Amino acid sequence: MPTFYYKARDANGVLITGEIEAVSADELKEGLFHEGMVPLVVRESSSGLMSLKNVGAFFTRVKPEDLMIFTRQFYTLFKAGVSMDTILDTMIKQITGRTLKNALIRVRADISSGSTLAQAFGRHSKIFNELYVSMLAAGEEAGVLEETLDELSELLQKEYEINKNVKGATLYPKIIVAVLVLAVLFLMTFVVPKFAGFYSRYGAELPLPTRLLIGISGFIGSYWYIALGAVIIAVVLFKRFYNTRVGRFKIDALKLKLPVFGSLTQKVCNARFGHILAALYKSGLAMPRSLDVVADVIGNIAFAQQVQKVKDDIQKGSTLSEAMSRQPLFPPVIVETAAVGERAGALDEMLSTVAEHFDTEVNHTVKNLTTLLEPILLVGIFSFIALMALAIFLPIWNMATVMRS
Repeated sequence: MPTFYYKARDANGVLITGEIEAVSADELKEGLFHEGMVPLVVRESSSGLMSLKNVGAFFTRVKPEDLMIFTRQFYTLFKAGVSMDTILDTMIKQITGRTLKNALIRVRADISSGSTLAQAFGRHSKIFNELYVSMLAAGEEAGVLEETLDELSELLQKEYEINKNVKGATLYPKIIVAVLVLAVLFLMTFVVPKFAGFYSRYGAELPLPTRLLIGISGFIGSYWYIALGAVIIAVVLFKRFYNTRVGRFKIDALKLKLPVFGSLTQKVCNARFGHILAALYKSGLAMPRSLDVVADVIGNIAFAQQVQKVKDDIQKGSTLSEAMSRQPLFPPVIVETAAVGERAGALDEMLSTVAEHFDTEVNHTVKNLTTLLEPILLVGIFSFIALMALAIFLPIWNMATVMRS
Protein backbone atom coordinates (compact mmCIF):
# COMPACT_ATOMS: atom_id res chain seq x y z
CA MET A 1 0.00 0.00 0.00
CA PRO A 2 1.15 3.57 -0.63
CA THR A 3 2.25 5.81 2.21
CA PHE A 4 0.39 9.09 2.78
CA TYR A 5 1.51 12.21 4.59
CA TYR A 6 -1.25 13.94 6.56
CA LYS A 7 -1.97 16.97 8.72
CA ALA A 8 -5.05 16.98 10.94
CA ARG A 9 -6.46 18.55 14.09
CA ASP A 10 -7.97 16.45 16.84
CA ALA A 11 -11.02 17.28 18.98
CA ASN A 12 -8.85 19.49 21.20
CA GLY A 13 -7.46 21.44 18.27
CA VAL A 14 -4.00 19.85 18.52
CA LEU A 15 -2.17 19.71 15.17
CA ILE A 16 -1.13 16.18 14.26
CA THR A 17 1.17 15.27 11.39
CA GLY A 18 2.57 11.95 10.30
CA GLU A 19 2.80 9.26 7.66
CA ILE A 20 0.65 6.16 7.40
CA GLU A 21 -0.12 3.44 4.88
CA ALA A 22 -3.59 3.47 3.34
CA VAL A 23 -5.39 2.22 0.23
CA SER A 24 -6.20 5.76 -0.90
CA ALA A 25 -6.28 9.37 0.26
CA ASP A 26 -10.09 9.25 0.54
CA GLU A 27 -9.93 6.20 2.79
CA LEU A 28 -7.41 7.93 5.04
CA LYS A 29 -9.60 11.06 5.25
CA GLU A 30 -12.60 8.94 6.23
CA GLY A 31 -10.51 7.21 8.86
CA LEU A 32 -9.36 10.54 10.30
CA PHE A 33 -12.96 11.81 10.44
CA HIS A 34 -14.02 8.57 12.12
CA GLU A 35 -11.38 9.11 14.82
CA GLY A 36 -12.63 12.62 15.53
CA MET A 37 -9.93 14.46 13.61
CA VAL A 38 -10.29 17.04 10.88
CA PRO A 39 -7.86 16.37 7.98
CA LEU A 40 -6.12 19.47 6.65
CA VAL A 41 -3.62 17.93 4.22
CA VAL A 42 -3.53 14.39 2.83
CA ARG A 43 -1.09 13.54 0.05
CA GLU A 44 0.92 10.57 -1.10
CA SER A 45 4.49 10.66 0.12
CA SER A 46 7.15 11.35 -2.51
CA SER A 47 9.52 8.49 -3.35
CA GLY A 48 12.19 10.56 -5.09
CA LEU A 49 15.79 9.91 -4.18
CA MET A 50 16.61 13.43 -3.12
CA SER A 51 13.10 14.68 -2.33
CA LEU A 52 12.65 17.25 0.39
CA LYS A 53 10.46 14.76 2.24
CA ASN A 54 13.35 12.31 2.45
CA VAL A 55 15.65 15.04 3.71
CA GLY A 56 13.05 16.10 6.28
CA ALA A 57 12.52 12.52 7.38
CA PHE A 58 16.23 12.23 8.14
CA PHE A 59 16.01 15.06 10.66
CA THR A 60 12.65 14.00 12.15
CA ARG A 61 13.30 10.28 12.58
CA VAL A 62 12.98 8.78 16.03
CA LYS A 63 16.32 8.02 17.67
CA PRO A 64 16.85 4.46 18.95
CA GLU A 65 17.59 5.92 22.39
CA ASP A 66 14.20 7.70 22.46
CA LEU A 67 12.38 4.53 21.41
CA MET A 68 14.23 2.53 24.06
CA ILE A 69 13.32 5.02 26.81
CA PHE A 70 9.69 5.18 25.65
CA THR A 71 9.36 1.38 25.71
CA ARG A 72 10.88 1.10 29.18
CA GLN A 73 8.53 3.79 30.54
CA PHE A 74 5.59 2.15 28.75
CA TYR A 75 6.44 -1.16 30.46
CA THR A 76 6.84 0.51 33.87
CA LEU A 77 3.42 2.21 33.70
CA PHE A 78 1.73 -0.94 32.35
CA LYS A 79 3.28 -3.04 35.12
CA ALA A 80 1.94 -0.55 37.69
CA GLY A 81 -1.60 -1.24 36.45
CA VAL A 82 -2.19 2.11 34.74
CA SER A 83 -4.87 2.03 32.03
CA MET A 84 -3.79 2.18 28.38
CA ASP A 85 -5.45 5.56 27.78
CA THR A 86 -3.68 7.06 30.79
CA ILE A 87 -0.35 5.54 29.72
CA LEU A 88 -0.60 7.04 26.25
CA ASP A 89 -1.78 10.41 27.58
CA THR A 90 1.16 10.50 30.01
CA MET A 91 3.68 9.55 27.33
CA ILE A 92 2.28 12.10 24.85
CA LYS A 93 2.65 14.88 27.45
CA GLN A 94 6.14 13.77 28.41
CA ILE A 95 7.72 13.11 24.98
CA THR A 96 9.34 16.14 23.34
CA GLY A 97 10.13 14.60 19.95
CA ARG A 98 7.50 15.72 17.45
CA THR A 99 7.56 12.58 15.30
CA LEU A 100 7.07 10.12 18.15
CA LYS A 101 4.51 12.38 19.87
CA ASN A 102 2.38 12.62 16.71
CA ALA A 103 2.57 8.87 16.20
CA LEU A 104 1.39 8.24 19.77
CA ILE A 105 -1.50 10.69 19.34
CA ARG A 106 -2.59 8.64 16.34
CA VAL A 107 -2.05 5.38 18.25
CA ARG A 108 -4.29 6.66 21.06
CA ALA A 109 -7.01 7.57 18.56
CA ASP A 110 -6.76 4.15 16.84
CA ILE A 111 -7.01 2.27 20.14
CA SER A 112 -10.02 4.38 21.16
CA SER A 113 -11.62 3.35 17.84
CA GLY A 114 -11.20 -0.34 18.65
CA SER A 115 -7.78 -1.24 17.19
CA THR A 116 -5.48 -3.57 19.06
CA LEU A 117 -2.17 -2.28 20.37
CA ALA A 118 -0.26 -4.10 17.62
CA GLN A 119 -2.54 -2.77 14.89
CA ALA A 120 -2.24 0.80 16.15
CA PHE A 121 1.55 0.66 16.43
CA GLY A 122 1.82 -1.23 13.14
CA ARG A 123 0.44 1.74 11.20
CA HIS A 124 3.70 3.57 11.97
CA SER A 125 6.20 1.10 10.51
CA LYS A 126 8.91 3.74 10.10
CA ILE A 127 9.03 4.12 13.89
CA PHE A 128 7.95 0.71 15.18
CA ASN A 129 9.51 -2.03 13.05
CA GLU A 130 8.18 -5.52 12.43
CA LEU A 131 9.94 -6.92 15.48
CA TYR A 132 8.25 -4.36 17.72
CA VAL A 133 4.79 -4.96 16.27
CA SER A 134 5.13 -8.75 16.14
CA MET A 135 6.11 -8.94 19.80
CA LEU A 136 3.18 -6.71 20.79
CA ALA A 137 0.80 -8.90 18.78
CA ALA A 138 2.16 -12.10 20.33
CA GLY A 139 2.01 -10.61 23.81
CA GLU A 140 -1.60 -9.47 23.36
CA GLU A 141 -2.69 -12.80 21.90
CA ALA A 142 -1.04 -14.85 24.65
CA GLY A 143 -2.10 -12.49 27.46
CA VAL A 144 1.51 -11.85 28.50
CA LEU A 145 1.87 -8.24 27.34
CA GLU A 146 3.68 -7.20 30.52
CA GLU A 147 6.39 -9.81 30.05
CA THR A 148 6.59 -9.00 26.34
CA LEU A 149 7.09 -5.28 27.00
CA ASP A 150 9.83 -6.15 29.47
CA GLU A 151 11.56 -8.39 26.91
CA LEU A 152 11.16 -5.73 24.23
CA SER A 153 12.66 -2.97 26.35
CA GLU A 154 15.60 -5.18 27.29
CA LEU A 155 16.11 -6.07 23.64
CA LEU A 156 16.09 -2.43 22.53
CA GLN A 157 18.55 -1.56 25.29
CA LYS A 158 20.97 -4.28 24.19
CA GLU A 159 20.70 -3.14 20.54
CA TYR A 160 21.34 0.46 21.57
CA GLU A 161 24.36 -0.45 23.69
CA ILE A 162 25.91 -2.61 20.95
CA ASN A 163 25.46 0.09 18.28
CA LYS A 164 26.75 2.79 20.63
CA ASN A 165 29.87 0.79 21.51
CA VAL A 166 30.62 -0.02 17.87
CA LYS A 167 30.22 3.63 16.82
CA GLY A 168 32.41 4.77 19.71
CA ALA A 169 35.13 2.26 18.86
CA THR A 170 35.20 3.23 15.18
CA LEU A 171 35.37 6.98 15.93
CA TYR A 172 39.17 6.99 16.24
CA PRO A 173 39.80 5.26 12.87
CA LYS A 174 37.28 7.58 11.22
CA ILE A 175 39.11 10.63 12.59
CA ILE A 176 42.46 9.27 11.38
CA VAL A 177 41.11 8.64 7.87
CA ALA A 178 39.44 12.07 7.76
CA VAL A 179 42.66 13.83 8.83
CA LEU A 180 44.62 11.85 6.24
CA VAL A 181 42.21 12.89 3.47
CA LEU A 182 42.43 16.55 4.51
CA ALA A 183 46.22 16.31 4.59
CA VAL A 184 46.25 14.90 1.05
CA LEU A 185 44.01 17.71 -0.20
CA PHE A 186 46.18 20.33 1.49
CA LEU A 187 49.40 18.92 0.02
CA MET A 188 47.90 18.59 -3.45
CA THR A 189 46.46 22.11 -3.38
CA PHE A 190 49.21 24.18 -1.73
CA VAL A 191 52.48 22.23 -1.43
CA VAL A 192 52.85 20.19 -4.61
CA PRO A 193 52.22 23.16 -6.98
CA LYS A 194 55.21 25.00 -5.42
CA PHE A 195 57.47 22.01 -6.02
CA ALA A 196 56.11 21.69 -9.55
CA GLY A 197 57.03 25.31 -10.24
CA PHE A 198 60.50 24.75 -8.82
CA TYR A 199 61.18 21.65 -10.94
CA SER A 200 59.79 23.23 -14.12
CA ARG A 201 62.70 25.69 -14.24
CA TYR A 202 65.12 22.92 -15.18
CA GLY A 203 63.10 21.13 -17.86
CA ALA A 204 64.55 17.73 -17.02
CA GLU A 205 62.58 14.49 -17.05
CA LEU A 206 61.22 13.87 -13.56
CA PRO A 207 60.71 10.47 -11.90
CA LEU A 208 57.35 8.74 -12.52
CA PRO A 209 56.03 9.23 -8.93
CA THR A 210 56.74 12.94 -9.17
CA ARG A 211 55.05 13.27 -12.57
CA LEU A 212 51.99 11.44 -11.30
CA LEU A 213 51.79 13.60 -8.19
CA ILE A 214 52.17 16.83 -10.19
CA GLY A 215 49.57 15.64 -12.70
CA ILE A 216 47.04 14.82 -9.99
CA SER A 217 47.72 18.13 -8.25
CA GLY A 218 47.27 20.05 -11.50
CA PHE A 219 44.00 18.26 -12.25
CA ILE A 220 42.63 19.01 -8.78
CA GLY A 221 43.70 22.65 -9.02
CA SER A 222 42.28 23.25 -12.51
CA TYR A 223 39.31 20.89 -12.56
CA TRP A 224 38.33 20.61 -8.90
CA TYR A 225 34.66 20.85 -9.83
CA ILE A 226 34.98 17.73 -12.00
CA ALA A 227 36.65 15.86 -9.13
CA LEU A 228 33.95 17.03 -6.71
CA GLY A 229 31.22 16.08 -9.17
CA ALA A 230 32.78 12.65 -9.67
CA VAL A 231 32.79 12.07 -5.91
CA ILE A 232 29.15 13.12 -5.58
CA ILE A 233 28.11 10.94 -8.53
CA ALA A 234 30.02 7.99 -7.08
CA VAL A 235 28.27 8.42 -3.71
CA VAL A 236 24.83 8.67 -5.35
CA LEU A 237 25.46 5.62 -7.56
CA PHE A 238 26.74 3.65 -4.58
CA LYS A 239 23.60 4.51 -2.58
CA ARG A 240 21.37 3.55 -5.49
CA PHE A 241 23.23 0.28 -5.90
CA TYR A 242 23.05 -0.37 -2.16
CA ASN A 243 19.29 0.28 -2.19
CA THR A 244 18.79 -2.57 -4.69
CA ARG A 245 18.43 -6.05 -3.26
CA VAL A 246 21.40 -7.40 -5.27
CA GLY A 247 23.61 -4.48 -4.27
CA ARG A 248 22.62 -4.70 -0.62
CA PHE A 249 23.32 -8.43 -0.59
CA LYS A 250 26.78 -8.07 -2.19
CA ILE A 251 27.85 -5.24 0.11
CA ASP A 252 26.47 -6.95 3.24
CA ALA A 253 28.26 -10.15 2.23
CA LEU A 254 31.47 -8.15 1.82
CA LYS A 255 31.03 -6.71 5.31
CA LEU A 256 31.18 -10.24 6.70
CA LYS A 257 34.54 -10.86 4.97
CA LEU A 258 36.39 -7.66 5.87
CA PRO A 259 39.46 -7.91 8.12
CA VAL A 260 38.55 -7.25 11.78
CA PHE A 261 35.12 -5.83 10.94
CA GLY A 262 33.92 -9.05 9.30
CA SER A 263 34.33 -11.05 12.50
CA LEU A 264 32.74 -8.23 14.52
CA THR A 265 29.74 -8.04 12.15
CA GLN A 266 29.20 -11.81 12.37
CA LYS A 267 29.29 -11.69 16.18
CA VAL A 268 26.83 -8.79 16.27
CA CYS A 269 24.46 -10.66 13.91
CA ASN A 270 24.63 -13.83 16.00
CA ALA A 271 24.00 -11.83 19.19
CA ARG A 272 20.95 -10.19 17.59
CA PHE A 273 19.75 -13.54 16.26
CA GLY A 274 19.89 -15.11 19.73
CA HIS A 275 18.26 -12.21 21.57
CA ILE A 276 15.48 -11.58 19.04
CA LEU A 277 14.61 -15.23 18.41
CA ALA A 278 14.56 -15.95 22.16
CA ALA A 279 12.25 -13.00 22.81
CA LEU A 280 9.87 -13.90 19.97
CA TYR A 281 9.82 -17.60 20.82
CA LYS A 282 9.22 -16.85 24.49
CA SER A 283 6.30 -14.56 23.60
CA GLY A 284 4.58 -17.48 21.86
CA LEU A 285 5.25 -16.72 18.21
CA ALA A 286 5.67 -19.81 16.00
CA MET A 287 9.26 -20.63 15.01
CA PRO A 288 8.85 -20.04 11.22
CA ARG A 289 7.17 -16.69 11.82
CA SER A 290 9.82 -15.78 14.41
CA LEU A 291 12.59 -16.52 11.91
CA ASP A 292 10.83 -14.36 9.30
CA VAL A 293 10.86 -11.43 11.73
CA VAL A 294 14.50 -12.07 12.65
CA ALA A 295 15.48 -12.05 8.97
CA ASP A 296 13.68 -8.73 8.44
CA VAL A 297 15.33 -6.90 11.35
CA ILE A 298 18.77 -8.55 11.62
CA GLY A 299 20.39 -5.71 9.65
CA ASN A 300 22.43 -7.75 7.18
CA ILE A 301 20.79 -9.30 4.10
CA ALA A 302 23.52 -11.91 3.60
CA PHE A 303 22.97 -13.14 7.16
CA ALA A 304 19.20 -12.81 6.74
CA GLN A 305 19.36 -15.12 3.70
CA GLN A 306 20.84 -17.85 5.85
CA VAL A 307 18.15 -17.27 8.48
CA GLN A 308 15.54 -17.80 5.76
CA LYS A 309 17.27 -21.04 4.73
CA VAL A 310 17.07 -22.16 8.36
CA LYS A 311 13.33 -21.45 8.30
CA ASP A 312 12.90 -23.42 5.07
CA ASP A 313 14.72 -26.43 6.55
CA ILE A 314 12.56 -26.29 9.69
CA GLN A 315 9.41 -26.32 7.59
CA LYS A 316 10.76 -29.45 5.89
CA GLY A 317 11.12 -31.20 9.25
CA SER A 318 14.57 -30.26 10.57
CA THR A 319 15.17 -29.01 14.09
CA LEU A 320 16.55 -25.51 14.63
CA SER A 321 20.03 -26.76 15.52
CA GLU A 322 20.16 -29.11 12.52
CA ALA A 323 19.10 -26.33 10.16
CA MET A 324 21.62 -23.87 11.66
CA SER A 325 24.46 -26.38 11.35
CA ARG A 326 24.06 -26.29 7.54
CA GLN A 327 24.72 -22.54 7.38
CA PRO A 328 28.33 -21.30 7.68
CA LEU A 329 27.57 -18.02 9.49
CA PHE A 330 26.32 -19.82 12.61
CA PRO A 331 29.37 -20.90 14.66
CA PRO A 332 29.36 -24.26 16.49
CA VAL A 333 28.75 -22.64 19.91
CA ILE A 334 25.30 -21.32 18.96
CA VAL A 335 24.39 -24.56 17.14
CA GLU A 336 25.32 -26.75 20.11
CA THR A 337 23.61 -24.43 22.58
CA ALA A 338 20.41 -24.51 20.51
CA ALA A 339 20.59 -28.33 20.42
CA VAL A 340 20.89 -28.46 24.22
CA GLY A 341 17.95 -26.08 24.55
CA GLU A 342 15.81 -28.20 22.24
CA ARG A 343 16.57 -31.38 24.19
CA ALA A 344 15.92 -29.68 27.55
CA GLY A 345 12.77 -27.85 26.42
CA ALA A 346 14.36 -24.51 27.27
CA LEU A 347 15.26 -23.14 23.84
CA ASP A 348 14.52 -19.51 24.68
CA GLU A 349 16.72 -19.61 27.78
CA MET A 350 19.63 -21.24 25.94
CA LEU A 351 19.36 -18.79 23.04
CA SER A 352 19.45 -15.90 25.51
CA THR A 353 22.49 -17.44 27.18
CA VAL A 354 24.44 -17.84 23.95
CA ALA A 355 23.40 -14.33 22.89
CA GLU A 356 24.92 -13.03 26.12
CA HIS A 357 28.08 -14.90 25.19
CA PHE A 358 28.21 -13.10 21.87
CA ASP A 359 27.51 -9.80 23.63
CA THR A 360 30.63 -10.41 25.71
CA GLU A 361 32.67 -11.22 22.60
CA VAL A 362 31.36 -8.12 20.83
CA ASN A 363 32.27 -5.91 23.80
CA HIS A 364 35.73 -7.48 23.97
CA THR A 365 36.30 -6.98 20.24
CA VAL A 366 35.03 -3.40 20.40
CA LYS A 367 37.32 -2.55 23.32
CA ASN A 368 40.30 -3.92 21.38
CA LEU A 369 39.19 -2.55 18.01
CA THR A 370 41.65 0.33 18.05
CA THR A 371 44.50 -2.07 18.84
CA LEU A 372 43.41 -4.41 16.04
CA LEU A 373 43.15 -1.56 13.52
CA GLU A 374 46.42 0.15 14.44
CA PRO A 375 48.61 -2.05 12.19
CA ILE A 376 46.33 -1.40 9.20
CA LEU A 377 46.22 2.34 9.89
CA LEU A 378 49.98 2.53 10.41
CA VAL A 379 50.70 0.67 7.16
CA GLY A 380 48.36 3.00 5.27
CA ILE A 381 49.80 6.17 6.81
CA PHE A 382 53.44 5.16 6.38
CA SER A 383 52.80 4.03 2.80
CA PHE A 384 51.26 7.41 1.98
CA ILE A 385 54.12 9.29 3.64
CA ALA A 386 56.69 7.18 1.79
CA LEU A 387 55.03 7.78 -1.60
CA MET A 388 54.77 11.52 -0.96
CA ALA A 389 58.40 11.70 0.18
CA LEU A 390 59.64 9.81 -2.89
CA ALA A 391 57.56 11.93 -5.25
CA ILE A 392 58.63 15.25 -3.76
CA PHE A 393 62.21 14.66 -2.68
CA LEU A 394 63.49 12.10 -5.20
CA PRO A 395 64.28 14.85 -7.75
CA ILE A 396 66.11 16.82 -5.04
CA TRP A 397 68.29 13.82 -4.29
CA ASN A 398 69.04 13.71 -8.00
CA MET A 399 69.42 17.50 -8.27
CA ALA A 400 72.88 17.40 -9.77
CA THR A 401 71.58 15.48 -12.81
CA VAL A 402 68.54 17.77 -13.13
CA MET A 403 70.66 20.95 -13.03
CA ARG A 404 73.11 19.64 -15.68
CA SER A 405 70.12 18.99 -17.92
